[in-house]
Amino acid sequence: MIKKMIAPLALVMLLCAACKKENDTAPVSALAPSEEVMTSGNRVAPATFTQKLLIEMFGTSYCATCPDMEQKCRYWQNKHPNRVFGYVSHNSDKMDIGLYDYLDSVYNVTTYASGMLNRTVYGGMLDIPKQYWTNYVNTALNQTANCGLEIVSTVSGNTATIKVSCGFNAVLSGNYNLTALLYQDSIVGFGAGYDQSNYYNNITGSLWYHLGNPIVGYQHDFVSRKVLSTTAMGTAIPSAYIVPGGVYTKTYTVDISTYNKRQLNVIAFINKAGSVVSGHKIMNVQGCKVGTTQLFD
Repeated sequence: MIKKMIAPLALVMLLCAACKKENDTAPVSALAPSEEVMTSGNRVAPATFTQKLLIEMFGTSYCATCPDMEQKCRYWQNKHPNRVFGYVSHNSDKMDIGLYDYLDSVYNVTTYASGMLNRTVYGGMLDIPKQYWTNYVNTALNQTANCGLEIVSTVSGNTATIKVSCGFNAVLSGNYNLTALLYQDSIVGFGAGYDQSNYYNNITGSLWYHLGNPIVGYQHDFVSRKVLSTTAMGTAIPSAYIVPGGVYTKTYTVDISTYNKRQLNVIAFINKAGSVVSGHKIMNVQGCKVGTTQLFD
């Protein structure tokens, strides 16, 4: 049952048609950890890192303004290549893996077609409606980065091995976690839970003009598929690594047989865990397609 308010002007369409996924199925155990291995070595982290931004979006196929949410994320990714990353936590549709409820229990999500920008409060908001992102994206990217990440991922058959390294250039106080997850683009299904409600169907000039309401066979992007770390909040990074030059590395092994491998991506981020909601913060983020590598930068 959908329990959150749809963003202003959104329409809710509850369809009764049978659903069939076109090419993959979301695993029931999407929040269960994959195999994790922690390694240490003599690597030294870079002295500087580029500050990046993670937009954690909240949506559902029944939110009629959510297509524009995804489009706004694409806009910022194109405007700041390799610096803006995003994924959608779906709620109460066929792409719901339980991550939405987990994040809601921690951050009290108030609306769809919204997103947390590095889990930072801006303008008095944490889950910021999409139309206000433009006010805060550059502010988030202009922060000084005290840490960064590297991802080395390979695929052998139906198994992906994802090695994530966290590097630091300063001593940081507090508790920090490493979180990694998979998201997938181009998910297409038919029927209730996949067909996308469309507020823009009668708005001339919109990208979704006359595509129907709902849009049948809509292509969903940024869809969260599996959390790789021990919990959705992440695995604690030992304080011994949070020093200038410190590198903490974790390797995840995960079965990807139920996903479209060509559209599968990994996101990893270092997040500070606070005692109150406003004390949480994503320090930096990294992402790449599964099967590729993104070095420290």
